[in-house]
Amino acid sequence: MRPALLLPILFLVLRSHAQAPALMSYQAVIRDASNALVANATVGIRISVLQSTANGTAVFVETHAATTNTNGLATVQVGAGTVVSGSMAGIDWSAGPYFLRTETDPTGGADYSIVGTQQLLSVPYALYAANGGTQGPQGPQGPAGPPGPAGCDMIKTGDGRLVVHNDQNAYGFGGTGTGSSGWTSTILSGPVLGALASDTIVVLYTATNAYAFGPTGTGGSGWISTILDGPVLGSAAGSARIALFTATKAYGVGRTGVGSTGWVSTVLNGEPLGILAGGNRVMVWTTTNAYGFGVTGTGSSGWSSTILSAPPMDGVGTR
Repeated sequence: MRPALLLPILFLVLRSHAQAPALMSYQAVIRDASNALVANATVGIRISVLQSTANGTAVFVETHAATTNTNGLATVQVGAGTVVSGSMAGIDWSAGPYFLRTETDPTGGADYSIVGTQQLLSVPYALYAANGGTQGPQGPQGPAGPPGPAGCDMIKTGDGRLVVHNDQNAYGFGGTGTGSSGWTSTILSGPVLGALASDTIVVLYTATNAYAFGPTGTGGSGWISTILDGPVLGSAAGSARIALFTATKAYGVGRTGVGSTGWVSTVLNGEPLGILAGGNRVMVWTTTNAYGFGVTGTGSSGWSSTILSAPPMDGVGTR
Protein backbone atom coordinates (compact mmCIF):
# COMPACT_ATOMS: atom_id res chain seq x y z
CA MET A 1 0.00 0.00 0.00
CA ARG A 2 1.28 3.46 -0.87
CA PRO A 3 0.07 6.15 1.51
CA ALA A 4 -0.56 9.69 0.35
CA LEU A 5 1.13 12.16 2.64
CA LEU A 6 0.95 15.85 3.26
CA LEU A 7 4.01 17.80 2.34
CA PRO A 8 6.27 17.66 5.35
CA ILE A 9 5.42 20.31 7.90
CA LEU A 10 8.54 20.88 9.97
CA PHE A 11 8.76 22.99 13.08
CA LEU A 12 12.00 23.47 14.97
CA VAL A 13 11.57 22.76 18.68
CA LEU A 14 14.56 23.35 20.95
CA ARG A 15 14.62 21.96 24.48
CA SER A 16 15.70 24.32 27.25
CA HIS A 17 18.15 21.85 28.79
CA ALA A 18 21.61 22.20 27.28
CA GLN A 19 22.03 18.45 26.74
CA ALA A 20 18.56 17.74 25.30
CA PRO A 21 18.45 17.13 21.52
CA ALA A 22 16.65 19.48 19.12
CA LEU A 23 13.53 18.09 17.50
CA MET A 24 11.57 18.79 14.35
CA SER A 25 7.84 18.06 14.18
CA TYR A 26 6.63 16.13 11.12
CA GLN A 27 2.97 15.63 10.15
CA ALA A 28 1.47 13.45 7.43
CA VAL A 29 -2.00 12.31 6.34
CA ILE A 30 -1.99 8.52 5.85
CA ARG A 31 -4.17 6.79 3.23
CA ASP A 32 -4.36 3.13 2.23
CA ALA A 33 -4.30 1.61 -1.26
CA SER A 34 -8.04 2.36 -1.65
CA ASN A 35 -7.36 6.05 -0.93
CA ALA A 36 -9.20 5.76 2.39
CA LEU A 37 -7.91 7.58 5.44
CA VAL A 38 -6.09 5.37 7.96
CA ALA A 39 -7.76 6.86 11.03
CA ASN A 40 -7.20 6.07 14.72
CA ALA A 41 -4.59 3.43 13.90
CA THR A 42 -0.93 2.74 14.54
CA VAL A 43 1.34 3.24 11.51
CA GLY A 44 5.04 2.54 11.09
CA ILE A 45 7.15 5.46 9.86
CA ARG A 46 10.86 5.48 8.99
CA ILE A 47 12.49 8.89 8.60
CA SER A 48 15.87 9.53 6.99
CA VAL A 49 17.85 12.78 6.72
CA LEU A 50 19.77 12.64 3.42
CA GLN A 51 22.77 14.81 2.60
CA SER A 52 23.45 16.67 -0.69
CA THR A 53 20.75 15.09 -2.92
CA ALA A 54 17.37 13.35 -2.76
CA ASN A 55 19.29 10.07 -3.14
CA GLY A 56 22.21 11.12 -0.95
CA THR A 57 23.82 9.49 2.05
CA ALA A 58 21.55 8.97 5.05
CA VAL A 59 23.22 10.80 7.95
CA PHE A 60 20.39 10.00 10.34
CA VAL A 61 17.73 7.27 10.29
CA GLU A 62 15.05 6.52 12.89
CA THR A 63 11.71 4.72 13.14
CA HIS A 64 8.42 5.64 14.80
CA ALA A 65 5.19 3.88 15.73
CA ALA A 66 2.71 6.74 15.38
CA THR A 67 -1.03 6.83 16.02
CA THR A 68 -3.23 8.70 13.53
CA ASN A 69 -6.18 10.85 14.59
CA THR A 70 -9.72 10.78 13.19
CA ASN A 71 -8.52 12.66 10.10
CA GLY A 72 -5.69 10.19 9.41
CA LEU A 73 -3.08 12.70 10.59
CA ALA A 74 0.09 11.27 12.16
CA THR A 75 2.52 13.49 14.08
CA VAL A 76 6.06 12.50 15.07
CA GLN A 77 9.06 14.32 16.48
CA VAL A 78 12.07 13.86 14.20
CA GLY A 79 14.93 13.11 16.57
CA ALA A 80 12.80 11.39 19.22
CA GLY A 81 12.26 8.02 17.51
CA THR A 82 14.12 4.72 17.70
CA VAL A 83 17.54 5.46 16.19
CA VAL A 84 18.67 3.14 13.40
CA SER A 85 21.84 5.00 12.48
CA GLY A 86 23.51 8.38 12.98
CA SER A 87 22.35 11.12 15.34
CA MET A 88 20.64 14.48 15.07
CA ALA A 89 23.38 16.06 17.18
CA GLY A 90 26.01 14.82 14.72
CA ILE A 91 24.50 16.50 11.64
CA ASP A 92 26.57 19.40 10.30
CA TRP A 93 23.75 21.64 9.02
CA SER A 94 26.27 23.93 7.32
CA ALA A 95 27.20 21.06 4.95
CA GLY A 96 23.81 20.87 3.21
CA PRO A 97 21.58 20.80 1.36
CA TYR A 98 19.62 18.16 3.29
CA PHE A 99 16.52 16.19 2.32
CA LEU A 100 13.88 14.44 4.45
CA ARG A 101 12.73 11.02 3.22
CA THR A 102 9.69 9.32 4.76
CA GLU A 103 8.72 5.65 4.41
CA THR A 104 5.44 4.42 5.85
CA ASP A 105 3.72 1.14 6.62
CA PRO A 106 -0.02 1.87 7.13
CA THR A 107 -0.45 -1.49 8.89
CA GLY A 108 1.89 -0.44 11.70
CA GLY A 109 4.79 -2.73 10.85
CA ALA A 110 8.08 -2.28 9.03
CA ASP A 111 6.96 -3.13 5.47
CA TYR A 112 7.68 0.42 4.36
CA SER A 113 6.70 2.03 1.05
CA ILE A 114 8.55 5.19 0.04
CA VAL A 115 6.13 8.09 0.24
CA GLY A 116 8.38 10.91 -0.84
CA THR A 117 11.47 13.01 -0.35
CA GLN A 118 11.39 16.75 0.33
CA GLN A 119 14.30 19.18 0.53
CA LEU A 120 14.74 21.09 3.78
CA LEU A 121 14.77 24.44 1.99
CA SER A 122 15.42 26.45 5.15
CA VAL A 123 18.38 25.41 7.28
CA PRO A 124 17.22 24.70 10.86
CA TYR A 125 19.13 27.73 12.12
CA ALA A 126 19.04 26.87 15.81
CA LEU A 127 20.48 23.42 15.01
CA TYR A 128 23.13 25.03 12.81
CA ALA A 129 24.08 27.41 15.60
CA ALA A 130 24.31 24.49 18.02
CA ASN A 131 26.59 22.57 15.67
CA GLY A 132 29.22 24.79 14.07
CA GLY A 133 27.41 28.09 13.59
CA THR A 134 28.57 31.28 15.23
CA GLN A 135 26.18 32.40 17.92
CA GLY A 136 26.32 35.86 19.45
CA PRO A 137 25.92 36.70 23.13
CA GLN A 138 22.48 36.46 24.62
CA GLY A 139 20.78 39.82 24.91
CA PRO A 140 18.78 41.05 27.88
CA GLN A 141 15.22 39.86 28.24
CA GLY A 142 12.71 42.42 27.08
CA PRO A 143 9.57 43.38 28.95
CA ALA A 144 6.48 41.23 28.48
CA GLY A 145 3.96 42.73 26.11
CA PRO A 146 0.27 43.07 26.85
CA PRO A 147 -1.92 40.02 26.14
CA GLY A 148 -3.58 40.14 22.75
CA PRO A 149 -7.24 39.47 22.02
CA ALA A 150 -8.18 35.81 21.54
CA GLY A 151 -10.14 34.28 18.70
CA CYS A 152 -8.86 36.11 15.58
CA ASP A 153 -5.95 35.60 13.20
CA MET A 154 -4.71 38.09 10.62
CA ILE A 155 -2.98 37.75 7.25
CA LYS A 156 -2.06 40.27 4.55
CA THR A 157 -1.02 40.52 0.88
CA GLY A 158 1.93 42.35 -0.58
CA ASP A 159 -0.24 45.04 -2.23
CA GLY A 160 -2.20 46.07 0.85
CA ARG A 161 -5.15 43.72 1.41
CA LEU A 162 -5.67 42.49 4.96
CA VAL A 163 -7.86 39.73 6.38
CA VAL A 164 -8.88 38.99 9.96
CA HIS A 165 -10.97 35.95 10.82
CA ASN A 166 -12.49 33.86 13.58
CA ASP A 167 -14.26 30.49 13.33
CA GLN A 168 -17.48 32.02 11.94
CA ASN A 169 -16.53 34.95 9.68
CA ALA A 170 -13.68 36.44 7.66
CA TYR A 171 -13.28 40.19 7.19
CA GLY A 172 -11.26 41.68 4.33
CA PHE A 173 -9.99 45.26 4.16
CA GLY A 174 -8.78 46.64 0.85
CA GLY A 175 -9.24 49.16 -1.90
CA THR A 176 -12.64 49.94 -3.38
CA GLY A 177 -13.46 50.77 -6.99
CA THR A 178 -13.74 54.47 -6.13
CA GLY A 179 -10.20 54.88 -4.79
CA SER A 180 -11.09 54.58 -1.11
CA SER A 181 -10.69 51.64 1.31
CA GLY A 182 -13.43 49.47 2.76
CA TRP A 183 -14.41 46.25 4.54
CA THR A 184 -15.99 43.16 2.99
CA SER A 185 -16.98 40.08 5.02
CA THR A 186 -17.95 36.48 4.28
CA ILE A 187 -19.46 33.67 6.35
CA LEU A 188 -17.17 30.65 6.88
CA SER A 189 -18.36 27.03 6.74
CA GLY A 190 -16.28 26.10 9.80
CA PRO A 191 -12.99 26.74 11.61
CA VAL A 192 -10.11 27.92 9.41
CA LEU A 193 -7.56 25.12 8.94
CA GLY A 194 -5.04 27.07 6.88
CA ALA A 195 -4.29 30.55 5.50
CA LEU A 196 -1.78 31.89 2.98
CA ALA A 197 -1.27 34.99 0.84
CA SER A 198 0.24 36.01 -2.51
CA ASP A 199 1.05 39.58 -3.52
CA THR A 200 -2.62 40.24 -4.31
CA ILE A 201 -4.80 37.46 -2.84
CA VAL A 202 -5.48 35.99 0.61
CA VAL A 203 -6.82 32.40 0.84
CA LEU A 204 -8.43 30.74 3.86
CA TYR A 205 -9.68 27.17 3.83
CA THR A 206 -11.90 25.08 6.07
CA ALA A 207 -12.71 21.37 5.94
CA THR A 208 -15.22 21.93 3.11
CA ASN A 209 -14.52 25.26 1.39
CA ALA A 210 -11.76 27.63 0.27
CA TYR A 211 -12.19 31.41 0.32
CA ALA A 212 -10.19 34.00 -1.63
CA PHE A 213 -10.06 37.76 -0.97
CA GLY A 214 -8.65 39.61 -3.96
CA PRO A 215 -9.20 42.14 -6.74
CA THR A 216 -12.61 42.54 -8.38
CA GLY A 217 -13.31 43.47 -12.00
CA THR A 218 -14.20 47.01 -10.96
CA GLY A 219 -10.90 47.70 -9.22
CA GLY A 220 -12.14 46.94 -5.72
CA SER A 221 -11.67 43.98 -3.37
CA GLY A 222 -14.04 41.07 -2.71
CA TRP A 223 -14.53 37.46 -1.61
CA ILE A 224 -14.99 34.41 -3.84
CA SER A 225 -15.25 30.80 -2.61
CA THR A 226 -15.16 27.24 -3.93
CA ILE A 227 -16.36 23.90 -2.53
CA LEU A 228 -13.64 21.33 -1.77
CA ASP A 229 -14.10 17.61 -2.45
CA GLY A 230 -12.03 16.58 0.59
CA PRO A 231 -9.51 17.78 3.17
CA VAL A 232 -6.64 19.95 1.92
CA LEU A 233 -3.37 17.97 1.85
CA GLY A 234 -1.05 20.75 0.73
CA SER A 235 -0.95 24.38 -0.47
CA ALA A 236 1.47 26.95 -1.87
CA ALA A 237 1.42 30.65 -2.79
CA GLY A 238 3.21 32.21 -5.75
CA SER A 239 3.56 35.93 -6.30
CA ALA A 240 0.18 36.21 -8.03
CA ARG A 241 -1.50 32.81 -7.69
CA ILE A 242 -2.34 30.32 -4.94
CA ALA A 243 -3.09 26.61 -5.26
CA LEU A 244 -4.06 23.78 -2.93
CA PHE A 245 -4.87 20.14 -3.43
CA THR A 246 -6.93 17.31 -1.99
CA ALA A 247 -6.57 13.59 -2.70
CA THR A 248 -8.36 13.90 -6.06
CA LYS A 249 -8.38 17.57 -7.17
CA ALA A 250 -6.21 20.68 -7.33
CA TYR A 251 -7.71 24.16 -6.88
CA GLY A 252 -6.08 27.37 -8.10
CA VAL A 253 -7.07 30.99 -7.61
CA GLY A 254 -5.70 33.94 -9.56
CA ARG A 255 -6.47 36.89 -11.80
CA THR A 256 -9.12 36.36 -14.52
CA GLY A 257 -9.09 37.85 -18.00
CA VAL A 258 -11.30 40.75 -16.84
CA GLY A 259 -9.10 41.66 -13.87
CA SER A 260 -11.16 39.95 -11.16
CA THR A 261 -10.28 36.94 -8.97
CA GLY A 262 -11.46 33.41 -9.81
CA TRP A 263 -11.09 29.76 -8.81
CA VAL A 264 -10.16 27.03 -11.32
CA SER A 265 -9.97 23.31 -10.45
CA THR A 266 -8.59 20.22 -12.16
CA VAL A 267 -8.95 16.48 -11.51
CA LEU A 268 -5.71 14.77 -10.46
CA ASN A 269 -4.53 11.47 -11.93
CA GLY A 270 -2.38 9.35 -9.63
CA GLU A 271 -1.52 9.85 -6.00
CA PRO A 272 -0.67 13.48 -5.10
CA LEU A 273 2.89 13.85 -3.81
CA GLY A 274 3.74 17.54 -3.56
CA ILE A 275 3.19 21.20 -4.41
CA LEU A 276 5.65 24.01 -5.19
CA ALA A 277 5.40 27.73 -6.08
CA GLY A 278 7.80 29.57 -8.36
CA GLY A 279 7.27 33.21 -9.31
CA ASN A 280 3.62 33.66 -10.32
CA ARG A 281 3.02 29.96 -11.00
CA VAL A 282 2.27 26.91 -8.84
CA MET A 283 2.90 23.22 -9.62
CA VAL A 284 1.26 20.09 -8.18
CA TRP A 285 2.66 16.65 -8.95
CA THR A 286 1.37 13.11 -8.51
CA THR A 287 2.81 9.66 -9.15
CA THR A 288 1.81 9.93 -12.83
CA ASN A 289 1.33 13.59 -13.79
CA ALA A 290 2.47 17.16 -13.12
CA TYR A 291 -0.03 20.04 -13.13
CA GLY A 292 0.89 23.70 -13.59
CA PHE A 293 -1.30 26.65 -12.60
CA GLY A 294 -0.30 29.83 -14.40
CA VAL A 295 -1.24 32.59 -16.82
CA THR A 296 -3.13 31.73 -20.02
CA GLY A 297 -2.96 33.36 -23.45
CA THR A 298 -5.95 35.55 -22.58
CA GLY A 299 -4.32 36.93 -19.42
CA SER A 300 -6.41 34.71 -17.16
CA SER A 301 -5.33 31.80 -14.92
CA GLY A 302 -5.62 28.10 -15.73
CA TRP A 303 -4.27 24.56 -15.31
CA SER A 304 -2.19 22.55 -17.76
CA SER A 305 -0.73 19.08 -17.26
CA THR A 306 1.89 16.67 -18.54
CA ILE A 307 2.29 12.90 -18.18
CA LEU A 308 5.38 11.74 -16.29
CA SER A 309 7.44 8.73 -17.36
CA ALA A 310 7.94 7.67 -13.72
CA PRO A 311 7.05 8.93 -10.24
CA PRO A 312 9.05 12.14 -9.54
CA MET A 313 11.67 12.31 -6.82
CA ASP A 314 11.18 16.02 -6.10
CA GLY A 315 10.30 19.42 -7.56
CA VAL A 316 12.24 22.69 -7.78
CA GLY A 317 11.26 26.15 -8.98
CA THR A 318 12.53 29.67 -9.57
CA ARG A 319 11.79 32.58 -7.29
